[in-house]
Amino acid sequence: MTTDNAPHRLAARIRDRLAQDARTVEFGIDVDVRDDVVVLRGQVATARRRALIEAVARESAAGLRIANDVTVVELPPQAKDGRRW
Repeated sequence: MTTDNAPHRLAARIRDRLAQDARTVEFGIDVDVRDDVVVLRGQVATARRRALIEAVARESAAGLRIANDVTVVELPPQAKDGRRW
């Protein structure tokens, strides 16, 4: 990265892609860039979602390593009235 702001701009670009890409439309994923590593953190409901988030980040940060620290958290079953158990 050539300037101190470059990692912040890249992180913002990846967050924007996650929010806009039809495969993810993911909010609440924290993106940080440290040296040549993009660190992803947050929680999602499925392993597929986690993999898609990593794929979109890779497309946005070609040449950088991705540390996918996104965790899969299963949601409790939903009652018929829509409330969580």
